[in-house]
Amino acid sequence: MPKQNDLLPTTLIPFVNYKERSLISSFTGMPIAEDPRKKKDPARFSDVIDRVWESWKIGTDVSPEQKISENWSKLVGVQLANKCAPERLDPIKGYLIIRCSSSTVKQELTFKKKLLVKKISGLDPSFEISDIKIH
Repeated sequence: MPKQNDLLPTTLIPFVNYKERSLISSFTGMPIAEDPRKKKDPARFSDVIDRVWESWKIGTDVSPEQKISENWSKLVGVQLANKCAPERLDPIKGYLIIRCSSSTVKQELTFKKKLLVKKISGLDPSFEISDIKIH
């Protein structure tokens, strides 16, 4: 013997909210329509990753930090490049934080601050670095 739900045709009601579908179902005496979102095929994982990478601009644009890190030995010299590294760029306050291995390296970089700011600005004019903080 067929169930009562099998006798009534189920139609997709364009309401997404379960409460709305339940209210219409109880009003019409028909079974609750399936959620139309469940009929949708799941997205492919590779498509989701591509959309996320595109929205976060991963792998497309070179960040200022990446550009500075790639050219670090050219900016400070080969001898100093092994003893210090750019740690963080704060574009809002306009300064670059550099981490040093010793106080002598810190002192040498302090002497070269203005030259280093000019060299970094020469990499890309959009870098708005006004100061360097050395730690």
